[in-house]
Amino acid sequence: MHQKNFKLASITALMLSSATALALPFNSYDPRSMAMGSAGVAVGDPSTAPFFNPALLTASDPKLKYSVEFPIIGVRVYDPGNMEKNLPILSNNISALNTSITAANTTSKSTDPNVIKLLPGQMTTVANDITKVNNSLSSLSNQPLQGELGAAAVIGVPGKEYGFAFYTAAWMAMGGTLEYNDATTLSNLSSSVRAAANALSATTGTGAAACTAVQNGTGTAADITNCLAAATAINNSLVTAQGAVNFSTATSIASKIHLRGVIIRETGLSVSHGFVVSDKTWSLGITPKVMQLDLFDALLAANTGNSTSGLTGSDYLAKYSDFNFDLGAAKSYLNGWRTGVTVKNVLSRSYNFKRAPTPGATPVAIGSTLNIRPLVRTGVSHENDWSTIAFDLDLTQNDPAGLENKSQYAALGGELNALGWAQLRAGYRADLLNSERNVTSVGLGISPRIPYFKFHVDLAYAYNKNERGASLRFGVNF
Repeated sequence: MHQKNFKLASITALMLSSATALALPFNSYDPRSMAMGSAGVAVGDPSTAPFFNPALLTASDPKLKYSVEFPIIGVRVYDPGNMEKNLPILSNNISALNTSITAANTTSKSTDPNVIKLLPGQMTTVANDITKVNNSLSSLSNQPLQGELGAAAVIGVPGKEYGFAFYTAAWMAMGGTLEYNDATTLSNLSSSVRAAANALSATTGTGAAACTAVQNGTGTAADITNCLAAATAINNSLVTAQGAVNFSTATSIASKIHLRGVIIRETGLSVSHGFVVSDKTWSLGITPKVMQLDLFDALLAANTGNSTSGLTGSDYLAKYSDFNFDLGAAKSYLNGWRTGVTVKNVLSRSYNFKRAPTPGATPVAIGSTLNIRPLVRTGVSHENDWSTIAFDLDLTQNDPAGLENKSQYAALGGELNALGWAQLRAGYRADLLNSERNVTSVGLGISPRIPYFKFHVDLAYAYNKNERGASLRFGVNF
């Protein structure tokens, strides 16, 4: 058995470099809203108005005249397959397999019958280790690992009657799955090695004794016959095991790696108008925006090992440019309460994922689409000088990009303002369709008082057993 033909470690590394994807939920990477459970539709914050509700530009604190936010950076990692725990187990199983193969290889080269008789047990260990690796890979099959990254900059000019904000933002998600189709192959491999070990075990007992007698010069004609028969049987067993173990990774591996990625870049101008009707302050807003989308989808054969020959990003890339807009409304009450509703991506759009039929060819649609549909969310908040409480609810289900499940969020969060220079935040986001995506969040804001302007730094962290998120923002209010 040749250890070099066991490419499980390298193949597995490639399989698990995949990371699934890619819902387009009403998600936030702004640290204030992330810390408050992703609530923000009715929170009077001009720095997040382009992301949540453009109407908030005329429903914010009237003392805020200008807002510059740069950078706003956020990241999320979603690991429902618990790879954080399972990958070290797989790595340990692969290391144990490599060790057992090395030991069996060393023993198989020996001419000492007393050493050869150790081989059946060592081959049984190899068979057991193959089974452990097979089980580890099976547990990771079709388990997603998704990463998201967002970045943005905002220049806002809020006002009582009219408000404006220019923003540019980018959101990227990368994910994928291991489609493990080799469980039967490795199971048969383990069985073949185990059968060869059993055959060896039946011959090494009497054969070893006969060969020892021959080596010592005390062997009879029967010992010579038994020794030769044992040697032939051992050789046949090794040939059987060799043929079973040295399968070709170019033809025997059927597993696939499905990679999918989306990059959405937006540039837009939010405009809001505030007015009073029956002593109630209303605000309406709109955000026209230009969108650029890069869609990546690749289904790769794992039998390439670590080779990427013939693979280029353009073989799996589709690019689009488009226009869309968001709408929002907010109503403020004299007692500090505010309600809001927003519709993001009013124009429904569908974009095809594409792949090249052969390396270098023009990519063609594969039947999977990224669907951008209107997302409707409503919210309510209460604000005063020392606290903010907010609740948001998705009124629509958020469509996936193809490999993820649908989502529909309810968000609850609060903020305590300590003397105007520090803010403590906490929140909870519940997915009404999948409780595994429920997330708890906390955050901190620092905003010291300086004459003529007020800068602030905000941090947030969101977590559950399968998901982690973090966000950072630096900004200045005039």
